[in-house]
Amino acid sequence: MLAGCGGGVDPRGIRCARLATMNRPNAPAALTVLGLALVVSCSESPGPAAMVEMPPRAGVENTGPYPGFTLFAPLDSRRVILADMAGEEVHHWDTPLKPGDSCYLTERGTVLACQRYGDDPYFQDAGGHGGKVLELGHDGEILWTFDWNGEHGSQHHDVEELPNGNLLFVAWDRMTREDALAAGRDPELLEGDEWWGGAVYEGKPTRPEGGEIVWSWHAMDHVVQSYDEDLAGYVKDPSEVPHKIDINGDFDPDPPSEEEQEEAAKQMAAIGYAGGGDDGGDDDDPKADDKAGDEEDKEDPADAARKARVKGADWMHTNAVAYNAELDQIAISVRRFDEIWIVDHSVSREEAKGPKGDLLYRWGNPFAYGMGAHADRPLLGQHNVQWIPEGDLGAGNLIVFNNGNRERKWSTIVEWWAPRDESGRYPREEGQPFGPTEPQWDWAASEPESFYSPFISGVQRLPNGNTMVCSGAPGRVFEVAPDGEIVWDWRSPFTAPEGTEQDLKEWPTAMFRALRYG
Repeated sequence: MLAGCGGGVDPRGIRCARLATMNRPNAPAALTVLGLALVVSCSESPGPAAMVEMPPRAGVENTGPYPGFTLFAPLDSRRVILADMAGEEVHHWDTPLKPGDSCYLTERGTVLACQRYGDDPYFQDAGGHGGKVLELGHDGEILWTFDWNGEHGSQHHDVEELPNGNLLFVAWDRMTREDALAAGRDPELLEGDEWWGGAVYEGKPTRPEGGEIVWSWHAMDHVVQSYDEDLAGYVKDPSEVPHKIDINGDFDPDPPSEEEQEEAAKQMAAIGYAGGGDDGGDDDDPKADDKAGDEEDKEDPADAARKARVKGADWMHTNAVAYNAELDQIAISVRRFDEIWIVDHSVSREEAKGPKGDLLYRWGNPFAYGMGAHADRPLLGQHNVQWIPEGDLGAGNLIVFNNGNRERKWSTIVEWWAPRDESGRYPREEGQPFGPTEPQWDWAASEPESFYSPFISGVQRLPNGNTMVCSGAPGRVFEVAPDGEIVWDWRSPFTAPEGTEQDLKEWPTAMFRALRYG
C-alpha cells in the first residue's frame, strides 16, 4: 500500500461517504491571515510565514478593446493565423499537420505550434493529442522540431516556453490496466486495457531537432491507494492526505451514458480535435473525403480493437500548463478532476518523485479528495488556467475558462486568489478544503446559455484590464471589460480548406485557443 501523510481506515467506504458529504464552509479569510489552525503539506516543516495579500481588482476603467493581433489555429486546418482587430488575416504559417493544440508567438518573433499525429497507433482517438512541437520562422520555415510521441507516451494539448528557453509540456505516460490496479484503481472504473498517467516534462532544445529531458513530474508518483482488491473496498480516506492524488478521485456519481460519450467523441472528431485520418495527406482532395464517407459505417476491426483497448485510458485529461517564474511553480488544468493543481518546479527531478512532488495546492472540486459534495464543485471541465502576469489587473491571481457540462450548459470565466504565504506555500484550515470558498471575480453572459463551449476554449487577461475570451467550439473570440461589458466581439470565418466535409460539422470554425498580442 502506498504511504500517505496520515493513517486511518474508513471501513464504511469512501464512495458512500462522498455521496453523503456536504461542503463544510471555510473559515473567514481573516482567520487564515491570522494563521489560526493552519496546516501545510506533510513534506514540509516550515515555521509560520506571513500571508501574502490578495491583489486588488478595483479602480480600472473601461477603456474599450485592447488593440493588437489575435493568434489562433483552426482545429481542422493546417494553418496558424494572425488576425487584426477587424478579424482580417495579416499573416499565416502553414504547418505539415493539424494543430495539437496550442500555439504561441515567442519573443524571437517565431511561432511555437503543437502538431497532431492523426494516425498514431496509440493516441489518435484521444482529444487533444499532439506528439510534435514545431518552431516556425516568419516565412514558415521549420527552425526546430521536437517529437514526444510513441509507445512510451505522448505530448498533448499545451506547452510553455520557460525563461531559460526550455520547453514545458504536458504528456501522457502510457501504462497498463495492471499498473492502475496495482496503484489502487477501482476495477469498476476501468474500461480498457491501457492507463495513461499524467505527467509534466521539461525539455532542453537541441536545435534544429530534438531535445533533452531535464526535469519531469509524474502524477502516478503521488497517488493514494484508496482501493485494495483483496479487501474489496476503499481503505484510505483521501481527506487525510489532500496533497496526494486519489487515484479514484475522478469518480463521477452520475457519469455520462454510453450514448452521450459517443456523441461527444463524434463532436470532437468532427472539428478535428480527435480521431485519426491526418497522416499528412491532401485535405483538399474531395474524392478522398467521399471515399471516407462511403466507408464511415464500416469500421475497421483493428480500429475497433484499438478504441476498446484505450477506452477511458486518459485518466486526468490535463489540458493546460502554466509557469510562474517568481514562485517557480507549475499550474495544470486537470479536466477529469474538475481541478487546478499546482506543483513545485524548484525541486530536483529525483525529489519530484517523492513527498516534495506532492500537490502544493488544488482547487475546483473538493469532492476529489473527500472534502465536499460533487454537485457543489465550482469548476466544470475547465480549460487554459493562467497566472495573471505582474502589472496586470489581478496580478498573481489564477484565471480559467470554466466550460460547464451537460447539467449546466453555459460557460463562465473564473478568477481567484490562491491563499498563500511568503514562502510560496498554500496553508489551509485544518479539516477544510483549499481556499478560497468564492472566486474574487467571475463572469457569465447576461443570458447564460448564449455563451457555451462544452470543451476546448481559453482566457487571457490583457494589459488594459480586459479579459479576452475564446469560446473555442463556436470559434467566437470577445473581450470583456472590468465592468463586465463586452467591448469587442468576433466570430472567426476561418475553416479548413474546401472539400473537407464542412457541411457535416457542427462547429466548422472551432479553435482550441486564441491569444492577443499588443
